[in-house]
Amino acid sequence: MRIVADENIPGLDATFGQFGDIFRCKGREISAGRVKQADALLVRSVSRIDHQLLAGSSVRFVGSTTIGTDHMDTAFLQDCGIHWCHAPGCNADGAAQYTLAMILLAAKRIGLNMSDLTVGIVGLGNVGSRLHRLLTLLEVGNVIACDPPLAQAGGKNLVDMETITECNLISFHVPLTKTGHHATLHLGNKKLFSSLKSGTLVINSSRGAVIEATALDQWLSKGKGHAALDVWPDEPNIEARLLHQVTVATPHVAGYSLDGKLNGTRMIFRQFLGWQGIDPAAAIPPPSAPAEPLAIHESCSAAAVILASCPVESDDAALRACLYGRDRISAKDFDTLRAHYPVRRDFAGRKLPPDLNEGLAKALISLGFCFGSD
Repeated sequence: MRIVADENIPGLDATFGQFGDIFRCKGREISAGRVKQADALLVRSVSRIDHQLLAGSSVRFVGSTTIGTDHMDTAFLQDCGIHWCHAPGCNADGAAQYTLAMILLAAKRIGLNMSDLTVGIVGLGNVGSRLHRLLTLLEVGNVIACDPPLAQAGGKNLVDMETITECNLISFHVPLTKTGHHATLHLGNKKLFSSLKSGTLVINSSRGAVIEATALDQWLSKGKGHAALDVWPDEPNIEARLLHQVTVATPHVAGYSLDGKLNGTRMIFRQFLGWQGIDPAAAIPPPSAPAEPLAIHESCSAAAVILASCPVESDDAALRACLYGRDRISAKDFDTLRAHYPVRRDFAGRKLPPDLNEGLAKALISLGFCFGSD
C-alpha cells in the first residue's frame, strides 16, 4: 500500500509500516497531488479532508489521530465509500492536565486564589470530565459543569450556561459544531462576554472558533477580564493585539503529549486493521513509552509539580517570541513550534521519586502520576 501521513504522527513504522510504504509530509502541505495515488491517508487536525483534496484520488481509508472531526467532510467521505475514523479521547489525559497547568499559571499571574474559585466547565466529555476530577482533587473552591447534549441525554448534576456565567473561571471543552440546537461555533460571543462577572478568567483549549474573535478582543481591551488560550480564533495566524492581551498563550499543544499521540496512532491503527479484516491481536502495536523519572524537591507543592510537568510557561514564551515585532504570528512560525515541540509526557508517564514525602506523593498519585518504585 501507499500511505501518506502527517510527519507529526509517531509510531507509524511499527504499525502502518507493516502494510506499505509511508510517505511523510507536513500536515498543511498534504495536497491533491500528494494523495492522488495513495491508498490510505493519515492526518491530524491541520489537514482539511474534503472533495478538493480527495476527488479523483485512489484513497480508500482516512484516519485522523485527533479527537475532533471538524477538519473532515465526513459526509463526502461517506458518499464516496471512503472508510474514515478518528481517535476520540486519545489525548484526553494530556489535554486535561495541560489545561489544569494553564489555569494554575494564569491564576498565579493575575493573583487568583485557587481555593476561592468557582470554576465552570463547558463540555463534560473526555477532557472536561477529566479536568473536573483534577480540579476537585486539588480542592478548588467549587467546580460545576454545563453540557446541554449530556443533560438532554439524562446527565446529572449539570447547570445551564446562565449559571456558568456567574463563575469567576470558565473553561471550554466542546467539539466545534456549526449546526444543530447545541452548535458551539462562536459559543463565546458578545452576548456571553457581556454577561460575565468582572475579572472572569476564560480558558479555551478546545477549538479556536468556539470563541468569536471580535467579542473576545473587545472584552479584553476594555479590561473586563482575562483569557488563557491554547487555541485561537484565526489559527494558525494570531494577531499581535490579541496575543498581547491574553494572560497565557500557547500554540495549540494541550493534547500534544507523546502518550496522547501514541494513543491516537493505536486507535486509528486498530480501525485500519478492522477495515482490512485483520484481527488486531495479530499485528504488532506501537511500543509504549516507559515512565520517566521526575525530579521533585521536598518543599514542592502539587501545583509546582504540575507546572514542572506541563511546560506551559516556556510554551507561552516561545509563542510570544515568534512575533519578532510584527503585527501577527505567521502560520509558518505557529506550525514550526508544533512540529518541533519538545517531548512531553502525561502524568502517568512521569515517575515520582520513591523517597518523596507521603503526603505529597499521595496527592500526586491521585492526580495520575506514576509511583517511583520499579
